[in-house]
Amino acid sequence: MNTMKRIAYSILASVFVFANANAGELAVTGAAKATYTILSTGSATAGAGDSAGKGLGIANEFTLGASGELDNGWTWSMNQDIDGATVQDDKAITIGMGGMGSFKISISDGGLQKNFSSSQSVYGTPVDNGEGGTYTDAADTGTMNTVRYTTPSGLPLDISASVQYAPGTGQNDNASSNSGGTIDASGYDSAIEYAVSASPIEGLGIGASYFNPDDDNGTSQEAEGGAYYATYAMGPVSVGYGQSFMSASLNPADTGQTESHENTQMSIAFNVNDSLSISYEDIESEQGNQTSTSDITMDVTSIQASYTVAGVTLAVSQEEYDNHDYTSGAEMSETNFAMTIAF
Repeated sequence: MNTMKRIAYSILASVFVFANANAGELAVTGAAKATYTILSTGSATAGAGDSAGKGLGIANEFTLGASGELDNGWTWSMNQDIDGATVQDDKAITIGMGGMGSFKISISDGGLQKNFSSSQSVYGTPVDNGEGGTYTDAADTGTMNTVRYTTPSGLPLDISASVQYAPGTGQNDNASSNSGGTIDASGYDSAIEYAVSASPIEGLGIGASYFNPDDDNGTSQEAEGGAYYATYAMGPVSVGYGQSFMSASLNPADTGQTESHENTQMSIAFNVNDSLSISYEDIESEQGNQTSTSDITMDVTSIQASYTVAGVTLAVSQEEYDNHDYTSGAEMSETNFAMTIAF
């Protein structure tokens, strides 16, 4: 960990000592997205269901971006998200160092996790659409304030490797300059995350990530998580397979707690033509508990279609949950209709 700190400080120092920023360009990007979601829940044992709501919504988020070049030939970019109730969050400054890779300072602007990297769903990963439930995946540094190093492009086999360090893991997505740290309720002092991806042959993509927090609470089991994936595309067909894992922080006094989650994703997509795509995805999430007899697996299946015409993307997804929220016999159906216009 001390080595990581020294590398981060050295890169940061070189940026400010040897480079001055030239005037850059400002751009606004985002998407206008309207959705209609229908939920229904039921009990497999009772065989009855009831309406859980029909809702209209419009996404309210856009990104301010700026970019330019430094006097030494390096590049720089900055982004700032503005979303619900004009909240400013998820911001970052990235320094492109040419053949030396890139360095990024992030305020809750994303982690390195590969949890959903296998997904071929044409609208979105099923458990990340609409209601989603209490699906538990590998944790990561995405909501933390971090520094990141990424290797340069052009490496053999298209290898890309990154390491991201969070000196404090408390969440403060509005942190401005000179902000102090934020207390982390989970008890992590700091965290580090690694990721690697490669394309060893045409059409094949592989990768993995690992999350390792400095967990002072877990005296009998420390928290950690990770994921790996593989995807393959051939003509109009693409397939994906991935697994992710998360171990909970436990101590000897804990009883009846959840020990871990192990998730498996399998998906396939077919591009009918340049405008229409369809997909199918299945996710199994096994919750392991200290009492093994209470272990349970939640299963989610999704069929999706996406159609783009005149700059507008229309999508529909249908999700079916068994043992929803890791509750035996609980079922949920979710239908999402979406219209997205990017700008």
